[in-house]
Amino acid sequence: MNSFIAFAFRNSAVGNKISCPCRVCVNSFWRDASEVREHLICDGFLKGYRIWTLHGESSSSSVNNGNVDIPEVMEQATEEDDISEFIRDLACGLDDRGDMDDDGSFQPLDNDLEAIRKLAADNSQELYPGCEKYSKLHFLVRLLHIKQACWRMD
Repeated sequence: MNSFIAFAFRNSAVGNKISCPCRVCVNSFWRDASEVREHLICDGFLKGYRIWTLHGESSSSSVNNGNVDIPEVMEQATEEDDISEFIRDLACGLDDRGDMDDDGSFQPLDNDLEAIRKLAADNSQELYPGCEKYSKLHFLVRLLHIKQACWRMD
């Protein structure tokens, strides 16, 4: 996510804003970096938006041999990919929040590292033995999404 935002601001910003590719804004609203980051974390990327044509990436930069319909291939990406990408982004984001030792070296927060390790483990653990469709984390994310969509508390 951070690499996308940096790329988009380098290549397609109008002033200090880019079109927001979250599932709610669907590239229809212009937002600053912090708003785009928040929207992508809360709502996720627009489904199938893998070639960032509205954010400066050339559509000709992708390879198409003439036999493959790229939009169909892109839509086959699973939510698991989004969750895995989110976990990687969390890990990369620690660089911005770590503690500096007296000698100037970077020390990531131990609690954050442990939380990310647990998320990664939950993302690779089957929901139940033999369940290949959902991981433990994927199921919890879906459940929380349903609760949020229905305005349920606790």
